[in-house]
Amino acid sequence: MRPGRLLSTSSMLVSLGATIPLQRRDADFLSVRRKQIKDMSGRTGDPPDKYFHESIFHPHYDGRFTDHQLDYNEQKKALKNLIQTFLATFNDLGVEAWLMHGSLLGWWWDKRILPWDSDIDVQVTETSIFFLATYYNMSVFHYETPRIPDGRDYMLEVNPHYRNREQTDKLNVIDARWIDTESGLFIDITTARYNLTHPAGEGMMSCKDGHAFRDTYIFPLRDTVFEGVPAKIPYQYKELLAAEYRPKALTATDFHGHRFDEDKMEWVPKIKQVVLKTVQAPKPEKDKPKEERQKAN
Repeated sequence: MRPGRLLSTSSMLVSLGATIPLQRRDADFLSVRRKQIKDMSGRTGDPPDKYFHESIFHPHYDGRFTDHQLDYNEQKKALKNLIQTFLATFNDLGVEAWLMHGSLLGWWWDKRILPWDSDIDVQVTETSIFFLATYYNMSVFHYETPRIPDGRDYMLEVNPHYRNREQTDKLNVIDARWIDTESGLFIDITTARYNLTHPAGEGMMSCKDGHAFRDTYIFPLRDTVFEGVPAKIPYQYKELLAAEYRPKALTATDFHGHRFDEDKMEWVPKIKQVVLKTVQAPKPEKDKPKEERQKAN
């Protein structure tokens, strides 16, 4: 994968420590579209205070960039490129981001995205989201990979409501997104903030999506690998996963139409086995064409 090139950014460079307050300005369809002539985002049906608008055909696609969902294999490839470019970019920028939720569960099993997942979740600190909003909001990065030799553009978009720390802001729980401007797939970036009023006392952190945890569960972050590139995960990852998904999620090898192949160390779709059995099974006599039945007689 060739290093990403910063193509453009709408953020001005200012003195270290200063921040630019983001105005209410949805990145409108005409300003970001690449190939479409019609906006497929759900902005017309969303509440006016909601910033990010998912597509009208799938909640994990941005309808400003595409009008359809990718098939199973193409989606897996696009998601792999999505996380690889994200991790590489944030490493270059010096921003620590760690895997959470379903992405962390995918790491637990085989250090890959769960094949039935269509979204990726990461977290950053409050300091990091202010840094990204100040210097890199609406920046576009160009990457070339062996799977995409012509390259692809990825856009970092920060929600202007990132300054609002309250969980009452239910419409804007996602603070930023890393968006594939070709496929419309994106990574949800949420901010882990210290919650000074949490009843459990000091050291508690929470996100606007309602998740809460003690900082010692997150820090110090562990270095690892995800989808073949360097990544970071929370310090007490196992405890976080068990609390969110229950301990069975860490051991059950049959889920969502897939089974975990311990020889290959990966999730494989069970539908393939069913198809093979169907193809190989002999047809009942009554289902054979008339000509075949006559030859048999």
